[in-house]
Amino acid sequence: MRLEYTILPGGARIDKITDPEARVIVPEKLEGLPVVELGAYALSGSAVEILHLPSGLRRIGAYAFYNCERLRQIYCFSQAADLGTGLFAGAGRIGFLDITLIPGEKSCFKEMLSELRQTLRVQLHGTEEARLIFPEYFEESVENTPARILYYETHGCGHRYRYCFARTQFQYPAYDELFAHVQVQEPEALVMELALGRLLYPAGLTERFRGQYQAYAAEHWHMAVQLLVAADGCHAGSDGDYSWSAGGNLDAGCLPWFVEEICRPGAEQLSEMIAIARRGGDTEMVSWLMNYRNQQRQNLQCTDGERRRKRRFELL
Repeated sequence: MRLEYTILPGGARIDKITDPEARVIVPEKLEGLPVVELGAYALSGSAVEILHLPSGLRRIGAYAFYNCERLRQIYCFSQAADLGTGLFAGAGRIGFLDITLIPGEKSCFKEMLSELRQTLRVQLHGTEEARLIFPEYFEESVENTPARILYYETHGCGHRYRYCFARTQFQYPAYDELFAHVQVQEPEALVMELALGRLLYPAGLTERFRGQYQAYAAEHWHMAVQLLVAADGCHAGSDGDYSWSAGGNLDAGCLPWFVEEICRPGAEQLSEMIAIARRGGDTEMVSWLMNYRNQQRQNLQCTDGERRRKRRFELL
């Protein structure tokens, strides 16, 4: 790729990136100066798919990613607080945002969320790591012809999730409070992915909300197992471009955690879990689940034997 840039007092502005590859890593410095700005229309109309922005970036110009139809992942830092208009216009495939929060700095996280109305999976780095899902939403204009009034209807609960801020600071309790809404309005797979993401990375998670996520995961364990097996399969075939599972926020190898900490299944459930893992081609998880089932049986036999010995002793 080729960069056109301007040296500014104390930094550099990249005016245009031409001939970019699928993955674009914007440099941290140019001529020894930090890159602090990305100019208007800098990447507009390009075929970029994965974009890494530098840590010193403070400003992104208007329509910088206009019509980047293939752009799906963005890695950035929160202090890029001056975002131009129409930044993501025509970039409707963005589904993953990895953002590092800088303490004490004004954050662009809220503003970026408001511009991205599609379902968005977020990996949030700060004092703790969080993995969040922000469901999609859209607005529809409806005309009341007799009254000559035009009003807007909002569909989807995603707009509620984008209001979980105090000024520019993200509020985890406000996010967790909305779980009842997402259960009603979103597919089971997305709801389960959200719940497991919060349990696996519990930044700011209180015991009250931990309980609601655990209860949902235990009740909908079929879906949880399917997602975790899919995460294993995606990890096995990953090229390293996507840090979560296939469109999800679940790490590979989390099924044992779910079984031991959340579900604690009986024999029938374990048999069904093994069948799900087999259908997913996850031989490692099939082996682990079978060993876990055998251990449960041995523990049960030991317990039954102790009970019988205790009973005989009482009769004597």
